[in-house]
Amino acid sequence: NPINILKVKPLTRDSCTDCRLCAEICPMGSISFDNVREYTGICIKCGACVKRCPVQAKFYDDAGFLYHRHELEEGFKRRAEPELFL
Repeated sequence: NPINILKVKPLTRDSCTDCRLCAEICPMGSISFDNVREYTGICIKCGACVKRCPVQAKFYDDAGFLYHRHELEEGFKRRAEPELFL
C-alpha cells in the first residue's frame, strides 16, 4: 500500500496538557513550543514524541504508516542467527 510519508505526522488528543515535553524531545525541532499541535518542520516519524508523552496524547492514526511499521516490527523482532554461505 503506497503512502505519502511526508503527510504522516503524530496527532494530538484533547488530553494533551501542553507540557511541551514532545517539543523538547523532537530531534528535528518540528513541534511548535507555542502550540504542540502544530508542526513547523519535517517530521521524520521517529516516534520520540509519542513515547515521551506522559499522558499518551501523541499518536499515529495513518493506516498505511501503521501497517508498514507493524510489518517492520514483525520482521525484526526475532533474533537472526548467523548464516554461512559457501
